[in-house]
Amino acid sequence: MKDKLLIATNVKKTIEYIEKLAVNYPNKENVLKNRLINTMYDMLENVYMANISTEDRKNYIRKVITNIKMVDYYLKISVDKKIISLKKYVIVGNHLLDINKMVIMWLKNEKSR
Repeated sequence: MKDKLLIATNVKKTIEYIEKLAVNYPNKENVLKNRLINTMYDMLENVYMANISTEDRKNYIRKVITNIKMVDYYLKISVDKKIISLKKYVIVGNHLLDINKMVIMWLKNEKSR
């Protein structure tokens, strides 16, 4: 599942990891689980849209940043509810941090154009 766009590759890896985590969510937390997974897929879509769009690129990049913050929030709730361990939260958080750094650099590059 290699992609020429490094950010997309990292988002895909994070999606795969989160989907493995989501298997352990209890049925009563289906809303949280679905929001988490759907936001990750929205993030991937926004990365692709930012890559192909010339007019709305900055807007899509900002949406990716928002997606990252929402995923982090959903994961924090999951830790607070003891659905996932702090260790798993840190692992996913590091993935999100890497993605966030790439996206911020991408946005800075766009602003300088």
